Amino acid sequence: MTTRCPWAEKSPQLLIYHDLEWGVPVYDERQLFENLALEIFQAGLAWQLILKYRTALKHALYDFNPEELAALPPAKVQALYRNDHIIRNRQKIDAVIENARVLTSLHELGWSFTAACWQYVNGTPLDHALNERESVEPEWFVSELTQTLRHLGFKRIGPKTCYSFLQASGMVNDHLTTCYRHAEISTTAK
Repeated sequence: MTTRCPWAEKSPQLLIYHDLEWGVPVYDERQLFENLALEIFQAGLAWQLILKYRTALKHALYDFNPEELAALPPAKVQALYRNDHIIRNRQKIDAVIENARVLTSLHELGWSFTAACWQYVNGTPLDHALNERESVEPEWFVSELTQTLRHLGFKRIGPKTCYSFLQASGMVNDHLTTCYRHAEISTTAK
């Protein structure tokens, strides 16, 4: 029998996400932007709900391509607010679009979102080696990353969103040590 993190066994969608994506190191800039955007949409909601809307969000938000999102005309943004197939929270939609604009502007200056995020863990995933009774408080660098992103102009970025983003993107391996994915990810990250 395969042992997983307990949260993964709450639904088939969570199980697939856990087994294939969560905690896998991500270096692709567009995928990192998608992960951050999904964490912004998730704030205050269940992750299972985000997974339910993920395909529609990807379609409506141009596969989370920052350049395309940054160039959205106001009429298309207004259409997003009325799109019944996505999470229609205006503040979250606006934040993701503004973050795409910020990221695109920073790209023009040669800034890399990937390099900026991975520098906080020295390019190697941080492994908390958690057991089932442990929880972890976000590290000092989460607050530093949050402040940096806010200073650069990113919106709806808080420590909890940042830490969840780091976990989802594999910069932090918080799979329980009893979970089969913990060892797999630890091995591939080295």
